[in-house]
Amino acid sequence: MKIVHVAESFATGILDVISNIANGMPESQHVIIHGRREETPQSFAQRFPKGTLFYPWPHAARELSAARDLQALFALVGLLKGMRDADAIHLHSSKAGFLGRLACRLLDMQDKTLYSPHGAAFLRQDVSPAKVRLYRFLEKTAARFGGRVIASSASEAAAFIAVGIPAAHIDNGISCAGSSPAAARHEGTVIATAARITPQKNPLLFNEIAQAFAADPAVRFVWLGDGELRHQLSSPNIQVSGLLPLDELRWRLADIDIYLLTSLYEGLSLCALLAMAAGKPLLALDAVGNRDLVVNDENGRLFTSPAEAIEHIRRWRVDKPLAESMGKRSQELVRTRFSLQNMADRYRELYRSLAAKQL
Repeated sequence: MKIVHVAESFATGILDVISNIANGMPESQHVIIHGRREETPQSFAQRFPKGTLFYPWPHAARELSAARDLQALFALVGLLKGMRDADAIHLHSSKAGFLGRLACRLLDMQDKTLYSPHGAAFLRQDVSPAKVRLYRFLEKTAARFGGRVIASSASEAAAFIAVGIPAAHIDNGISCAGSSPAAARHEGTVIATAARITPQKNPLLFNEIAQAFAADPAVRFVWLGDGELRHQLSSPNIQVSGLLPLDELRWRLADIDIYLLTSLYEGLSLCALLAMAAGKPLLALDAVGNRDLVVNDENGRLFTSPAEAIEHIRRWRVDKPLAESMGKRSQELVRTRFSLQNMADRYRELYRSLAAKQL
């Protein structure tokens, strides 16, 4: 099969999701039409199977701009026009989702189009209500162009259905190769998260929880990543690592005790899955995309307030066997539900169904 992936936000989690799909289906031809952001790694091609083709997407940009988005649309139409033999066109994230569905409709390719939002823009809480309504309107408009919405988690699909947009889901997955429960190699307790420091990831909540333990030298908080809101992590017991390559991120996650997920919404966090694969319990804000990862009191807990999160941390520090058993359950869930193989098998089946309809 020939699969064309389209992504404006070709960096961080979305880059990882696309490379995971491609590596899970190395027998297929993968073509990547991509934008470029400041955080896009120079060596991104090394993450993909040999033979993957890459086409830069001119004018594609994160911000809404009528003039530039129109240029990006024309560029995308030109690129896709030469790929009519594709079995599936998979659009990743909101900008590619809107422009890509419109381009495919103009080319009469909508029946082979899929759209994965990886975090719906209309769930944002860092913008005005008017802008949220605009994002919802754009999603509803794009849905009329055709294609299918394939969310990264059940709760993300439910968020689309709640606003009147049909959606299904395929859980994100990661490779479990080389992952095994790892005991932390330090004294005290280390609580960590891994993400860019952006409004979506809610650094203010992470900081508030950390401040409750600022007087206890045995408790440390680590933010694995970097970003424009780094200044919001002001509690003295927080260490910010800066950007990390994937191998080092896996190593650092193996040396923590609790993974704290404060995101306001997610598609389905790959970094949280990496922590689960390392055998860590999850403490997650009850939000879209987070709640799919946690089975309460089995592999962690969902919380709705800082006080709840603080209480769970205190309890897990005392009851280490409980924390250890939840960490083992985290890894079981990754292997049985959130594995790369599971994700690749479901996408392979979906792509094949699209290809069969075109015969």
